Amino acid sequence: MIPIKLELENFMPYRNPAPLDFGGIHIACLTGDNGAGKSSLLDAITWALWGKARAHRDDELIHLGQDEMRVEFTFEMEDRRYRVLRQRRAGKRGRTVLDLQVADAQGQFRTIAESSVRQTQRKLNALLRMDYETFVNSAFLLQGRADEFTVKTAGERKQVLADILGLDRWAVYEERAKARVKQADEQLALVKARLDEIERELAQEETYQADLSAAKDEALRLADALRQAEERLRDVQAARQELLHTQNQLADLSHRLAQREAELQGVAEEHRQARARLDGIEKVLAQADEIRAGYERWSQAREADATFNALLARQNTLLQQRAALEAQIAQARAELIARQSALNQQIVELKRQAAGVRVRDALERVRAELADLSAREAERDTLQARLTALREEAGERRARDEALKAQGNTLNERLEQLEHVAEPVCPLCGQELTDAHRAELVAQLEAERDALRQEWRENQARLQAVADETRQVRHQLEALTRQLKRLSSLQRREAELRQRVQDAEEAMARLDEVQADLALVNTQLDTDDYALPVRQQLGELEAQMEALGYDAEKHREAQATVQEAAPFEARHAQLQRAQEQVGEAREAVARLAERQARWERELAAEREQQARLQATIAALEDRLTDADQIEAQVAELRRQETRARERLGAAQQRLDACRALKEQKQTLLDEQNRLRGERAIFDELRVACGKKGVPAMIIEAAIPEIEDTANRLLARMTDGRMHVRFETQREKVTGGVAETLDIQISDELGTRNYELYSGGEAFRINFAIRIALSQLLARRAGARLRTLVIDEGFGTQDAQGRERLVEAIHAIQDEFDRIIVVTHIDELKDAFPAHIHVTKTPEGSQIEVL
Repeated sequence: MIPIKLELENFMPYRNPAPLDFGGIHIACLTGDNGAGKSSLLDAITWALWGKARAHRDDELIHLGQDEMRVEFTFEMEDRRYRVLRQRRAGKRGRTVLDLQVADAQGQFRTIAESSVRQTQRKLNALLRMDYETFVNSAFLLQGRADEFTVKTAGERKQVLADILGLDRWAVYEERAKARVKQADEQLALVKARLDEIERELAQEETYQADLSAAKDEALRLADALRQAEERLRDVQAARQELLHTQNQLADLSHRLAQREAELQGVAEEHRQARARLDGIEKVLAQADEIRAGYERWSQAREADATFNALLARQNTLLQQRAALEAQIAQARAELIARQSALNQQIVELKRQAAGVRVRDALERVRAELADLSAREAERDTLQARLTALREEAGERRARDEALKAQGNTLNERLEQLEHVAEPVCPLCGQELTDAHRAELVAQLEAERDALRQEWRENQARLQAVADETRQVRHQLEALTRQLKRLSSLQRREAELRQRVQDAEEAMARLDEVQADLALVNTQLDTDDYALPVRQQLGELEAQMEALGYDAEKHREAQATVQEAAPFEARHAQLQRAQEQVGEAREAVARLAERQARWERELAAEREQQARLQATIAALEDRLTDADQIEAQVAELRRQETRARERLGAAQQRLDACRALKEQKQTLLDEQNRLRGERAIFDELRVACGKKGVPAMIIEAAIPEIEDTANRLLARMTDGRMHVRFETQREKVTGGVAETLDIQISDELGTRNYELYSGGEAFRINFAIRIALSQLLARRAGARLRTLVIDEGFGTQDAQGRERLVEAIHAIQDEFDRIIVVTHIDELKDAFPAHIHVTKTPEGSQIEVL
């Protein structure tokens, strides 16, 4: 990671300084007075990249009096340029925004951020190949944390070193190997369980062989017994088939006998009926002269009746037409009478409506009152709008009250922090906290608090005034609302009166017209001046009825004669049929007598055959006396024979299964050997990938590199007096060897603990180890770090120590693209070719590159 540009807004002591451009800087000295904000620039970089800095809470990083901050950091990584934008809004529901961008070939940035801050941070960590802790433990010597690596426990130092070396992937490999070992164990357990099942099954093979022999003998015995029983059953079944056939023959014969007897009875009945019919025909033929004379008299009377019926029908038609015409005349008169009544009612109603003209004065009074209420309605709308405005103002001022209280609480908390802070660094802006600076901040905060209190009092006064005016407006609005309740009833009354006046005027205009119509109707009724065409048709119809000549008395005499001689019509028809049917009837009587005799002969023969079939059935039933016993015996033998064959098949299947299990056993044994070999391999891989395996070997291989670099720097800074050594193992009190990462420091007085060294000596040790870690990190592919920042330590060194530190920094300059040294010591400024100077001003700290 190579810094390119840093832009700040409201971050700690900075308000809106000019961007810090790192272009062209290789080694630079970051200088400025104490409290000006030198370390804050480094906090801005770590906060932009990881959201972490020296403050406990993000809101503490925001410039005093502001509620939002922003940091934009551009850097280069593996020949690609990236930009991180992180901003924060303070408050109880504070919100952080993080955006990650990458530049294309034309230098235009596009976002590659994820959907949430957490996911984007994970992506950024993966891009940088390290987290905040790894960064500050290697290439970022922050103020107060130069000994971050050396003061950690052995396990923590090993973890930091593992992160630097990218050994976390070996933990993944170890977990994968453990999973494969577990998988192999599970498969081996399944194979063993299956082999145990096979062994138990193969132990029964001799028993299965004995069962097979016994099953074969039993099956042969039962098959022979079943064959003999089935032969007896076939005899029984043949007799049963013959019995069934004979029974069917007997049933058919009995059915035919019943049919023949029924048919014989039918033939006898037909013969009797034919004889009776012939007797009736001959009787009718004997009355032929009498029937013909009566039929002639009936025919003549019927012709006269038909003539009179035609005249009567014509007369009835004319009567119906006369009734229809009379009904039309009556309908016309009824319609005139109904119109007369309707016109009289209409005249009464029009006179009543015309009387409504008298309500004009009442209508004018209602309209005047409506105009007055409409004006008051506009006044009500004005008051309603004013009431809404007062409520909105009250809500806004109450919300402002809450905001003023929250700001006041924040100012009180900051004043309390200033009163109780004991450190020399300001907790609000990160600058050096002198008494003058403390008094200046307290005065500034108290002035802001007084201004807030004054604004709060003014807001309270205005709230009271708004409440008073609201009550007054509400009272006026309620009075107007009560008055306006009459508006709807008056509007309905005005519409009603307006309609009555309009109806009266229309009624007066129509009254004369309706009275003229009534006079015309009265005249038509008095003079019968209506339905004139119908009256003319009625006169013509009455003349036709008089000319018709219908005689009702003669018509009644003809009808009586027809009724008296009516039976001769049927008797004449009967005589004609008798004459036609007498020959056929005589032939039918002779034919039926011969047929009856033939059916009687056939019936006697079939009764003899019925007796023979009944004798045969009795003999067959005697043969089938023990049939059920034979069938039961055969069924039982079949069931036994089937079960015997099933036992034989099952025994054979078990033996076949044993042969298959022997083959499967060998396959499983081969699989067991393969799984055991595979498990052994993955178990070795698990051990190799564990902390005591390859990672430990890599750390062991890296330790000499770190020691050489650290000792080379220590030799320059201490003139060869001090030497550092890392021990990765130590003997346990209980015996054996434990993995560790202890730091042993030697000088001319011998080997001593790290805690026994002075501040200057401790810093030189820390610096050497940290530079060694940084160079290791730069050379390893796991993390792409090309920047070194040193934020403290020179003040603890004497002149010679500082000179040697500068020499050490110059000695490693080719290992890094950017080296930034933070100091406030003037004599060190000339030791570096570029300066980044921070100046504190009333508008916030400013940055200048020299």
